[in-house]
Parts: sequence; structure tokens; C-alpha cells
Amino acid sequence: MKYYSLPADFKNETIDRYVQLNENPSYKGSKVIETYGNITIGDSLGSGRLVRQMPGVDFLDLHRYIEYSKERDIGFNYTLNSPHLRNREFTIEGAAEIKRFLKKLYEIGVRSLTITLPSLMELARSCDLDFEIKASTLCQVNNACKAQALKQRGVDKIVVEEAINRDFHRLKTIREAFGPRVEVIVNQICDQNCLYRMFHYNMISGDPAGTTNQVGIDFYEHRCVLQQLRSIDNLMKLCWVRPEDIKYYTGIGIRYFKLQRRHTFVKGGDPVRTVKAYFAESFDGNLMDLLTMFARLTGFTVFVDNKKLEGFIKPFVEKENFCRYDCTRCNYCETFARESIDLEKAREIAAMAKDFIGDYDSFKKMIYTQGTGTPAPGSPADHNVEFDIG
Repeated sequence: MKYYSLPADFKNETIDRYVQLNENPSYKGSKVIETYGNITIGDSLGSGRLVRQMPGVDFLDLHRYIEYSKERDIGFNYTLNSPHLRNREFTIEGAAEIKRFLKKLYEIGVRSLTITLPSLMELARSCDLDFEIKASTLCQVNNACKAQALKQRGVDKIVVEEAINRDFHRLKTIREAFGPRVEVIVNQICDQNCLYRMFHYNMISGDPAGTTNQVGIDFYEHRCVLQQLRSIDNLMKLCWVRPEDIKYYTGIGIRYFKLQRRHTFVKGGDPVRTVKAYFAESFDGNLMDLLTMFARLTGFTVFVDNKKLEGFIKPFVEKENFCRYDCTRCNYCETFARESIDLEKAREIAAMAKDFIGDYDSFKKMIYTQGTGTPAPGSPADHNVEFDIG
């Protein structure tokens, strides 16, 4: 059996559609077992997403949603996966505030938490409530030693770091060290070696009140687009798992899978359509649409023919250390990129992205004008990004 964790849009009709999938005999080997998320109204702790990019939900909304889900045999996991709490947990007042918050969550039916901070894990255990604790992907569990250390500290489930999604040898050793409750994120669009990743999470996680300005949001989102489109093969280096490749993960004992993108719901994201493709273990279309849950997050989406990526993952499965993270000595990803991407259209999209970000990047405009009198740069060249699409 394969078990899926889905982002919550807090709509009863979505839960009903998950139930229909769970009961469909065509997908008897797969099941949605939980949704996850957090309140955005009255929250003081934050999570791994910007408040302004998620649905407005308060304690009452959450309580009603949990009750509806529970009646239909679908659980709920509350995300407390901020990588920092501004050290509030180390003060008497802060610890007391957090414990009150946790007890309130318990009272409305929360029994499962996703947590990043070890201090918060201990604090949650001190409440003497039967919370199940899942270690967030932000814990960067990327080897068996880390997995075992978390197990020894009472963690019930771990989400592995997405950067190792294609390191099957390492995933297998983690699974053997921790046990069966190891979860892999399948629709990740981060680069395996993204230099912005943790800093981006720090920025968005420290904002439970939703006060982060557009400059900060633009900084990371724009640079993510630039990084993806800088070279044709970069789209192959994202941490995604195709529906067709789920079988390789179950083959090493992985049974739990997670889909991200809860921030896409305000832009039309469709979690049911997305998980249905993973249930079917087949998808005919643009892989990038699947990864974003069919939401249009930017106007710079390259079409990557999912079916033409058949066989891409096999060397990673069959050969230990197949990828040595040295792209100067290997063109494997580029070969598959050329087969699955229309190069001419990709060049056009890359050029548009470069022009747009060059003209509208608010961070560069701010740092070049604030207190200096220097005109803000307006040309794409000011980003010093050379695109190599084919």
C-alpha cells in the first residue's frame, strides 16, 4: 500500500473527492491518509509558507475541517515546521505561550504535528499529550545517522530532505535505520543544490503575521525562476518524482509520499487532479504543471513532456553514486532535456523571464537607489545571468 499526505485547502468537497479516490477499485494500492496545514488567522508560530499565499483559516475553521475529515477516515497533520521561533521557546513566557497553543490544537482534534526545531519537539512532548511527531524535510534528514537520532528522540515519522530523492542507496539505508514511516516529497521543484533554499524558508517561516513585504517575496521567487531557466538541463535537476517512478521507491521499502504546494490554492491549484496522477502512476502532459498542481504561478513555464522522461531515473536506481554533482563532467540531464523540451519555445520563455525580472526586480531597485542616488538598473544584463537554453 502507498500512503499519501496532501496539502489542505480546508474544503469539505476536496475531502469527499479524496474519499472517492480511496474507494476507487482502480487505485486499491494507494490511499490519501491525511491532509496538512495550519491556521493563518490568529497564528503566532508560523510554518513553512507565507500567510498571504494561503487560505484564511482560524481555529473554528480548522476544528470543523478536522471533524469532517475524521468522519471520513482522513487524518490531519498540523504544520509547525518553521526553522526558527526567534528564540521564544527559550523564555518562560514564550514556552508557556507555545504550550497553550499546542493544548488548544489538541482540544480541537489535532493529533499529529510536523516540526522542524528539536526544541519544539521536546516542548510538544512536555505537554504530556499523545501527539504524533513528524520531522519536517527542513530537518535535512539526508543519512541514516540523522534518521536514527530522530527515532531515538521519539520522532514517529520523518520526511527526508528532497535533495536526496534520487540517491536510492541513501534512501534505503534511512528506511532500514528508521523503519517504515519514511516519507518522500514527490512534486518538489527546488534545485537539488539550491543555494537559496534554507534562507528562503527562514524568510517565509518567520512571518506568522503576514507582514513580509513584496521585496523579500520577489527576491527568492525571481531568483528561483532565473535558476531554473538558466540552462536547459536545470529542469532535470529539480527534486521531482514522476508518477511512473513511484515503483522504484516502493521497491526499496518507501510507502509514504507527500505532495507540496499548499500555497497554490489561491491560484487555482488542484490537489485532487495531482494525486490522481500519482495513484494511476502515469501522467501524459507537462511535468511542470503536475509539480505546481496545475496552478499558474508564473508566466514562464516551460513544457516538459513527462512521457519522454521514461527511463531517466533508472541509472540512479541501478548504480550507487550515479550522480556525483559535477555537471562539468556529465551531460546526462542535458540529453534528456533535449528529448523532452521544445528548445525554441524554451529559449523564448527564458528570454521573457530575464527581461521581466530585469525590469521589475524590486530588491535590485531598492539596493541601487536607497541612499545612493544611483538609478535603478533596468536591463536584464544587470542580473549577470547568462542563459544557455540549448
